[in-house]
Amino acid sequence: MNYNQLAFWLLFLGVYLLYWKLGHRRQNQLLLVASYAFYGLWDYRFLFLILLSTAIDFVGGLGVAGVRLPARRLARIGALLVAGALLLCRGNRLAVGAAVLVAIGGYAIAYPRLYAARRRRELFLALSMVANLGILGFFKYSDFFVASFHDLLALLGLAGGGAPLLGILLPAGISFYTFQAMSYTIDIYRGHARPTDDFGDFALFVCFFPHLVAGPIMRAHTLLPQVVTPRVRRPGDIEEGWILVVVGLFKKLVLSDNMAPIANAVFLRLADGRTDGMSGADVLVGVYAFALQIYGDFSGYSGIARGISKWLGFDLVINFHLPYLAVSPSDFWRRWHISLSSWLRDYLYIPLGGNRGGTGREYRNLMLTMLLGGLWHGARWTFVAWGLYHGAILCFFRLLRIRDVRPEESPVRWLLRVVLMFHLTCGGWLLFRADSFGAVWRALALLSTSLRPTAGHATAAAVLVFYAGVLFAIELFVDGEGRLLRLIRAPWAARAAVWVYLTSMLLLFHARRAYEFIYFQF
Repeated sequence: MNYNQLAFWLLFLGVYLLYWKLGHRRQNQLLLVASYAFYGLWDYRFLFLILLSTAIDFVGGLGVAGVRLPARRLARIGALLVAGALLLCRGNRLAVGAAVLVAIGGYAIAYPRLYAARRRRELFLALSMVANLGILGFFKYSDFFVASFHDLLALLGLAGGGAPLLGILLPAGISFYTFQAMSYTIDIYRGHARPTDDFGDFALFVCFFPHLVAGPIMRAHTLLPQVVTPRVRRPGDIEEGWILVVVGLFKKLVLSDNMAPIANAVFLRLADGRTDGMSGADVLVGVYAFALQIYGDFSGYSGIARGISKWLGFDLVINFHLPYLAVSPSDFWRRWHISLSSWLRDYLYIPLGGNRGGTGREYRNLMLTMLLGGLWHGARWTFVAWGLYHGAILCFFRLLRIRDVRPEESPVRWLLRVVLMFHLTCGGWLLFRADSFGAVWRALALLSTSLRPTAGHATAAAVLVFYAGVLFAIELFVDGEGRLLRLIRAPWAARAAVWVYLTSMLLLFHARRAYEFIYFQF
């Protein structure tokens, strides 16, 4: 179920009409049921994976804190997991369900011994990490590694035929909710968050439906207190939520979905090798279109998530802040997918040593962090290359000690740096969007040999400006999403002009085809 589908808005309308008539506990129960319905309508069997991840970190967080649940409550959680595992056993997932049942039984047997262990905190944390990463690795990367190993054997002449893939379906949003659940246990271990002993509250923290399948990734100390504390209607939430939702829908339906055919046409030809008559200018148009597509798609989703959360009394973190105005790689990652980049910084880069221990170790830590960030996005070697590419340009800027420049310091230098960084980012998008290294090589060959412009390129540039130009001006005015009150308090003529423009574009220029959100595959 997507934000660009009527079914979602009917579900949300039903939830909203009931929500503010209920007390706090009933509100949480309603949101939990709605969240599971939202996800289950995609594939009800994978609700078990969310439930399993929830139970692992709920018990793990209490274990790290030294809080023991009564046997009856543990038994209820265990029974819920067993029922889910039996559901997962149906069809061709018998082996997976059986393995999960064995793991649940083993954890139940070991549970009293874990509390008695001298290094209780470390053991509960380690079990939580291994279990979560094991689930993520199996469902997201098993076929990738099987295929890669088979290709290696074939290269050595030791294998032939097709790779024996398992054909595992990737659960939507598994990377997002897994990282969110993991951060809870880690934060308790570090003393940055306190555990909750209410399983329902914690389950809502993990699967809160506005941001369940594509973020932003929320931390326990930010979202969990909003779950456990009664919520009230706040002045301004309706207006701010409305701006976020409408602009988010514009980004998705008008910008992203209209850019998709332009980008797809170019990258399909690159993938098939049908590059006769193409020039490097065609490649640039395709890459620029994809840059706008993925920004409109992902930031649109995050904005809608923030907007509907405000209508429910929740505040989600800002996930994008004018990323294409970045002046350096580090500045870009402070603006793009902020919840993931900060997660990687706090839970991977800094624990690896960060910038401590000398320049060599700093560069190693940057490369490892970005490599794993690339792999997080998908099971494909081009994603790994994308991560390494961003790690390399991060190291290059640090090696040359290139500092950030602000527009008020030197407008010309700032503009040149923005243009440079935008094109460096587009170089990464080429790797990110291409289906293979062969497609990347063909694109680079065209870019390096022929940039001849045509009348079609001018038309394509005009189309890009038509769909993105006014939106960019609106985002500048509200500082991304950071100063929405500027629009709320603007003169009525300015507000009316913005709403007339957004509404008319949504009605008249929405894409004929609705595309699934790109980040659902991650």
